Formats: sequence, structure tokens, C-alpha cells
Amino acid sequence: MGKRIWLIFIVVVLTLSTGCDVILAGIPQATPAGPSLDEISTLSALTAQAYTTPTLGIPDIAIPTITPILDLSGQGGEVPSDNNISEVNSPTKTTMPGEIKITGITQKSPGVAQVNWVASGDSPYGYKIVYTDQQTYPTYPENSYASIYNSNATAGVISYAPDRIYYVRVCRMLVDSCELYSDLGIFAFAPPTATPKPTKTPSNVIVNGTTVPYDSTLVINIIKSSGDGKAYFAWTDKSSSAKGYKIVYSTSSQVPAYGKDPYFHIADSTVRSAYVDGNSNTKYYYRICRFDGTTCTSYSAVYEFTYPKYTVASTADSSTISISSITDTATGVAQVNWTASGTFPSGFKILYSKTNSLPTLADSVTVVSDGSLRLGNINGDPSTLYFVRVCKYSGGECIVYSPVVNFTFAADPATITITNLVDNTTVGSIDLDWTASGTFTNGFKVLYSTSQSTPTYENASLLAVSDGSARTATVVGSSNTLYYLRVCKFTGSGCGSYSNTVQFTTQTTDVVLTKDGVTPDTYNWSLPGGDADNTDGYKLFWAEDDITPIWTSGLSTQQSAAASLRTLTLASPLTTGQYILRLCVYNSADAGSCSAYSNTIEVDVP
Repeated sequence: MGKRIWLIFIVVVLTLSTGCDVILAGIPQATPAGPSLDEISTLSALTAQAYTTPTLGIPDIAIPTITPILDLSGQGGEVPSDNNISEVNSPTKTTMPGEIKITGITQKSPGVAQVNWVASGDSPYGYKIVYTDQQTYPTYPENSYASIYNSNATAGVISYAPDRIYYVRVCRMLVDSCELYSDLGIFAFAPPTATPKPTKTPSNVIVNGTTVPYDSTLVINIIKSSGDGKAYFAWTDKSSSAKGYKIVYSTSSQVPAYGKDPYFHIADSTVRSAYVDGNSNTKYYYRICRFDGTTCTSYSAVYEFTYPKYTVASTADSSTISISSITDTATGVAQVNWTASGTFPSGFKILYSKTNSLPTLADSVTVVSDGSLRLGNINGDPSTLYFVRVCKYSGGECIVYSPVVNFTFAADPATITITNLVDNTTVGSIDLDWTASGTFTNGFKVLYSTSQSTPTYENASLLAVSDGSARTATVVGSSNTLYYLRVCKFTGSGCGSYSNTVQFTTQTTDVVLTKDGVTPDTYNWSLPGGDADNTDGYKLFWAEDDITPIWTSGLSTQQSAAASLRTLTLASPLTTGQYILRLCVYNSADAGSCSAYSNTIEVDVP
């Protein structure tokens, strides 16, 4: 209907405009401007058509789903209504449950540090990483910060200046403020090491008139205070250290040394920083050394550091905490129980350390966020002593501590026994097998040494066997060398339980023992150096088990052969069983010994 009225209107307007033309006498007139009869007929026909809605040939468009704004009263994002003005003017803050814990701070590149964390609870507005080089708990927006807008983020980066200690926290954002903070992280990174200039000056220093040598490739870069009684210690090493490092120190000796002065042990040879402890307003002399499992092989120059003066601030908080018991609950796991009086809205922290006798938040920490609980678990190495205490946690710090309790984790019940030990086909290498009972999540370590008769994780060379189901390994060694070997259960940071210790002397190159394929109980051998005779002859010896026998002069299972011989038939045939045989190139000097050994051969007698 609307279209028909519109067309009639157009016809009327055109007709009127035609009729209103002024005709002046004596002046030629233009052709009338109104519609022709054909046009009027066309317009009239259009008015008779039925009206239909036109259809556009456009495909359907998906309408995006709008992410809803978190509708928490007083948190932003609400649209106030006329009857809700008082509620908007007086918001009630809603705190969402959760916890954030910093898990690591690493150098991503020079000047850039990556902060990693784990968080529980929702964080729809993302996170802020707040940090400062002042000794305090950083807050937003008072200190420097980096914004992380991903609610699922677990890492972010910040910039830093080298050679400076930083204090870091991660906070959960709620609109434009920090609603929840993580624990405190502390880090410092040394500046990039400049390319050293060659020098002919010996690396030594004069102390009290005595020349003290040091290794110029092992350098203490910085020692800086990182809190009351604690200092950050960083070093560089252009070489390597098989068994980590020892930080030796003294308040009296200007040249502290391992074996006579106290020390901190750094087991991980890849680590280049640590935290050390000291007394208020006291000067310490520090050196770091490379450790080979037995002794220090080289030292850095001495570094002097005086801890700032501090006092233990008293607190008005009347809360008390006391550890009542610590008990083993599983291998490497213990439950800490305590009593406490007072209120604990932010819960507790269980602090524990193998080296720090007064553990702090910089050491191992178990979080107990429920202030009504009075127990929590700690993890450690079996048979290892730890210092443990519990603190009241508030405002990002410990404000009340329990007394320290010393606790040694129970020995690991797993058992390991070395059952077979023979030469590998490669001269100098050793094949060994073992049996094991228990769980071996982190696998094994094969320990071997040429000097330590009881090899341990701290004093021996290590061969990693990461597969906990493995029961065999090959140690690569040197020919004609005595080794002491042992297998241990690896806990992830040390040995939980050890096998028996066995010893084995590897084959001498080209001393080859074989079993005669024709004559029963006959064995042949060849010697190096043009097959020259050995003046004192030979000893063929054996054992009826899977462990290679050790030759001694009183061994009952042996038979001698003269210097000129290269074959020997046993006087008494071996009876049914499994045997390992070996040839000793005998030396009568030095109370009788073997100057060389052949390979081992295994014989099964049916």
C-alpha cells in the first residue's frame, strides 16, 4: 500500500510542475517538462503490482559470541541503574580463592629475566609481575611491573640491570588492582663475561707474606646482601667441575681451605650462584673451589665480604608455633606436625634445608594455606639430615617462627645387588648386571672409582641409567686399571640406597684368553709385544658364579703355567655349573701380583 501511495504522489507532483509553467507572449516556449503518456502509463502499472520484500543474495554471517565481563559487584564492569546508586557508590570487594607460587627465575637473554609460576584459582584479568631492586616486598603500582593479560599464563619476562639484586612477586589482577600476591622471589645475574686479555702474570696473590696461587678461570663475580644474615654469591667458571663446587669460608683465616674450614657444597656442576649465610656486622673470607669428589682441585682468588649490621626485630604478634613431630610417610617423604596458638589467616610455610641451619623462604618451602591445619609434608633425600621449621605467613613474609628441628629421612628400603661383572668386547670397558627390588622412578647411577674403595654419589664418577627397569650397563674405562664399582638408586638429587661394592681390573690390550674348541677343559692365550714369554709365568683362575674372581696367591681355584706355555688343560675338569675364567700375567715381585689380565670368558658346564 505504501508503494502505491508513493507512486501517486510522484504523478501529482510531475503534473502540477507542468501546469505551473509561465507562458510569455512572443517568446518561444520549451517542450513541457511533465511526464509523457507512456511514463504515466508505466507508473500506473507499477501501482497495480503487489508489494514483496526483496531478498538479498548475501550468505548468513556468524555472529560472534561476546565474552561476558565478570559481574562482581564493586569490581568494575557494572552499569549502574537508578535504583542501584547506593550499591555502586559503596562497593563490597569480593576476594577469589587461590594461591600463586614462583617456581623459577631464569636469564632468558642479557638484560631479560623470565619468571615462572604456578597458580590456583581463576584470574580473568591476568597477572602483574612486580619487581624492585630495593630490599622490600614489591607492590603494584608502586614498583616496576610487567602486565600479563593471559588468564592462563604461567610465565612472563621483565628487564633487569646486571650485577644487581632484584625482589619479585607475581600478583593476580582484579580489574585495576592486585588482589593476591605470590611468595617473594630473589635473583641477580652477573654481566656478560668479557673476552679475557692474555697475560703472562702468574695467578697468585701475596697474603701475609705468603704467595697463594689461584685459578684465574674460576672467579667469584659478586657477593651481595640479600637480607638479614644472607648473601647472594655468584661465580663464573671457564672450565668445568665433575663433582660440583665447595664454597669455603672463614672469619679468621684469610685463605680458607677445604678440609680445615667450613664450607657450602654445590652438587650441581652447572650452577653458578647460591645463597650463603653469615653473622651480623662480620667480615668473611670466601673462596670457591672445583671439587672432584675427594678434594678441591683448584681455587678462586679470595673474596672478602662483610655482612651488614642487623638485629632480629621483635614483633607484636603473640602467635606461637612449635613442631611436635616429624615422621617418615614414604621414601623421601615426611609429615611435619605442629601446635600453634593465635590466628593464621594466611596459613603457614614449612621451611627446610640441608645446608642452612635457619631455613628461610629462600630455601625449600611447603605451603600450608589453610590456617586451621597443623600438618604438612616435606620431601628430601633418604638418610640425609635436614633443618626444619614452620613459620606464620602474612603479607608475603614470615613473621613468627617455630624453633628449628633436625630431621634425618629414613633409609630407602630398595635393594640392589651387582650380580655379574665381565669385560666388554671393547678393551677397558666393563659390563655389569644387577638385580633390584623397589621403585626406581628416577633410575640408577653406576658409581665407579680408581681410588675410592667405597664409591659414593659425592666421591665417584657417575654413569646415569634413567630407565628404572634397566638392569645392565657398560662402564667405559681404561685398560689394565683397577675399578671399584657400585650401583645406587637415584632420587633426583642423590643416592637413596646402594648396592654391594665390587672391584674389577680391566683387560690389558692384546692379552687374549680363549677356550679350546677341541680339547675339553683346555684354554689358550696370546700376549702383546711379539708374544714374548713372561718370566714368572701365568695363573689361570676362575670362580663358580657370575662375578669375576679376584686373584690372590691363596686362591684355591687357580692353576699355574710356565713362561713358555700358551695353553693349559685343567688338572681337574670343571663340574656342572657356570664359571668365569681369567688369565693373570704373573709377577713374583711385590709379594706376588698380576701385572696384566686377560679378558674374561664365561663357561657353562652342563
